[in-house]
Amino acid sequence: MRAALFALALLLVPVAARAHPHVLIDSHLVFLFEAGKIVGLQMGWKFDPVYSGSLVQDFDADKNGALSPTEIASIEKDAFQDTRQFQYFTFADIDGHKVQWPVASDFKVLVHKDALLYAFRLTLPHPVDPRQQKFKVSTYEESFYIDIDIPNAAAVKLIGEGSQGCRAEIGEDKSNPLLGGIAFPKKVDIRCD
Repeated sequence: MRAALFALALLLVPVAARAHPHVLIDSHLVFLFEAGKIVGLQMGWKFDPVYSGSLVQDFDADKNGALSPTEIASIEKDAFQDTRQFQYFTFADIDGHKVQWPVASDFKVLVHKDALLYAFRLTLPHPVDPRQQKFKVSTYEESFYIDIDIPNAAAVKLIGEGSQGCRAEIGEDKSNPLLGGIAFPKKVDIRCD
């Protein structure tokens, strides 16, 4: 009996090891409107203190405790640009069609207390009229190695000309289950009156 339980435990260890994230990100999204249409997103990622400390330690080449413009450029090149192949973990959908993001712009890194923050802009390939089209954005990393959360309603803003009368609805994205349906990423649907 003990041997059978031990064998079962060994089989479950890889699943359990994969079932928890190693990096935690609070994602903040600002939907940018121009002339009543969404033209892009200003993204903010706040990393957990452990990963933040690791990034600062790895990229603070002169070990002065601050990140210089050269060190920030290294973070962008070595720790951020590769996320493009994963749509910057930001999956947008217009009327059921997936958006392919162009290269992110305006990349910045800030250190605030014990947290490292990325800020960057994602520009839509063409403006979206949320009064005529369904627009959804989900933030996640498929393997759940990274847990990306939209922490609360204050983490989502709509700004710019024509954003009045629109709202962001945050919920679970049941169309993109993680870990076989154990977890679901957050999504933001934009609705306008």
